Amino acid sequence: IPRRIRMELIQIKLIFTRLVDSNPQMQTNEHVPPVVASNKGFDEDQEKVPTEAFQRAFERLFFLLEDPEGFNAKHYDKDSDGAVTWSEFFDVYKRRNITVNLSIFERTFLTMEDPESSYIAQFVSIFMLGVIMLSSFSFILGTLPVCQHQDPPLSKPQPVPAFEVIETTCLVIFCIEYLLRVCTVWAVRTDIFDEKRVQALVTGFDPIHKQSPAWKLVKFVITPSNLIDLAAILPAVLSALLDAEGGGFVILRLIRLTRIFRAFKSPALAEPVTVIGQTITQSTKALYVLVFNLLLGIVIFGSLMYLAEGQGKWDPDTHTYLRVVGSNWNATSGEWQDVLDSSPFQSIPHTFWWAMVTAATVGYGDHYPTTPLGKLVAVMTMVFSLVILALPVGVMGGTFSQVWADYKDQCKSQAIKMEEEEKKITSAIQRLDPKRMSKLLLVEVWSDESGDGTAGTKTRPHASHFLGEATLELDLNPQKSSSSTVTQRLSSNL
Repeated sequence: IPRRIRMELIQIKLIFTRLVDSNPQMQTNEHVPPVVASNKGFDEDQEKVPTEAFQRAFERLFFLLEDPEGFNAKHYDKDSDGAVTWSEFFDVYKRRNITVNLSIFERTFLTMEDPESSYIAQFVSIFMLGVIMLSSFSFILGTLPVCQHQDPPLSKPQPVPAFEVIETTCLVIFCIEYLLRVCTVWAVRTDIFDEKRVQALVTGFDPIHKQSPAWKLVKFVITPSNLIDLAAILPAVLSALLDAEGGGFVILRLIRLTRIFRAFKSPALAEPVTVIGQTITQSTKALYVLVFNLLLGIVIFGSLMYLAEGQGKWDPDTHTYLRVVGSNWNATSGEWQDVLDSSPFQSIPHTFWWAMVTAATVGYGDHYPTTPLGKLVAVMTMVFSLVILALPVGVMGGTFSQVWADYKDQCKSQAIKMEEEEKKITSAIQRLDPKRMSKLLLVEVWSDESGDGTAGTKTRPHASHFLGEATLELDLNPQKSSSSTVTQRLSSNL
C-alpha cells in the first residue's frame, strides 16, 4: 500500500451528485426539452450546487483528510453567480490533487484487515484462511483414537506430537496477526476508508467528531468478529502460560473452534452472509410465530401424552408408573396378558423432549408410544408439525427468495449508477482536461478466424468475435523517449 493514495474521481462525482440531490431548487433541467436534455454536456451544466454547500463540502473533506491547506470557494467559482457545476468540482480535484496520506500504522492495519486494499493484503487474507482451516482440521483429527498416543502407556490419550506442533505454530501466527491489528488500530482513521461514510460526512451538517485512540481500540476489541478472534486464541494462551489442565480449560480449548467463523470475514462470503442476515431480520415476526406454535404444541401434546401413557399402574417397588409395552400369550389361562414396563413419561416435563423431536420430525426413537391412545397422540403431533409449523418456514423461504432478488437488483442498479457516473466523468474530462484523455489508449482484441488481418476492412467484425478490451494510460514525456511492458486482463465493454 503506497504512502499516498489519490482519491478517486468517482468519489468526488458521487459527493457532487448527493449535493445536487439535496438541493433540488437549484436544478433547471426539468423544463429542458428531451432532445436537448439528452446532451451530456448540457445536463452537466444544468446540475448546480450552491456555493455555500460547495465551500462546506470541501472544508469537511479536507478536515477528514487532515489537509492543513485551507479552501476558498471563490477561487473556483468562475462566474461568481452563487452556484457551481461539476466543472468547478473537477477543477478542485485537478488543482488540489486530493490525496490520502497513510501512516505506517494505517498501511499495516489495512494490509491485515482489508483484503481488497492491496495484493499483499489478498495474500495475507488467503494465508490466514488457510491457517484457520489447518488449525481447525488439526484439532478435529487430534480427537481420533488413531491420531493419539499414550505416553506413558495406559495414561490419558493425547494427540500425536505433530498436531501439537501444528497447533502451536498456528497459535503464534494468530497472536502475531491479532497483535498487529490491535497495536495499529488506534492510528487508523476509519471514516476515510468507508466511501459511503465519507460521502455522508462531507455532505452532512452535523459536527464531525474524531474518535480518540483509546476509543478506537475499545471499539475494535468489542466488535463481534474481533471477539471471536480473541476467544479463539485466549484459551490456548492461558493454557500455555498457566500450564493448567482440567474440565474448565478443556472447555476453553473447545472455544478455539470459533476461529472458523473468521472465514465469514472473507469478501467471497460477504454476499451470502448479508442475504441471510437480511432474511432473518425481515422474518422476525414469522420466527416469533414459529417459536410460539412450537412451544404451544410441545405443551399441549406433551400433556396429552402424559395423560395417555404417563398415568398407568403405579409400581410401589420402583416408584414409577407402568405402561403397556406389549402382550404375551398365557397358555395356562388361554388369554393374552399385557406386559408392563416403566413409562418414560413420568411427568409432563418428561414428555417435552419426545414432543420436541416429534414436532421437529426428527424422531430419534429413544422415547416412543406403545399404546393405541399414545400412538394417536403421536399422529396428531406429526400432523400439527407438518401443517402449523410449516407455515412460518414457508414464509421465511419466500422472504429469502425476495431478499436475494432484491439484493441482486440493488447490486445491478448500483453498477448501472456507477457506470453512468463514470461516463459523466469521462465526458467532463474530455471537455475540461483533454490533455489527460490524450494519454489513454484503448486496445480491442478480436478473433480473426480467416487469418487475413484487418487490412482493407471497412466494417467492424461481428460482436461474437470480440474477445475483450483494455484501457492503458500512457506515460508520455515530450522530453525523452520511454518504453514499458504492461500485462493487463481483458474486460468486457457490455
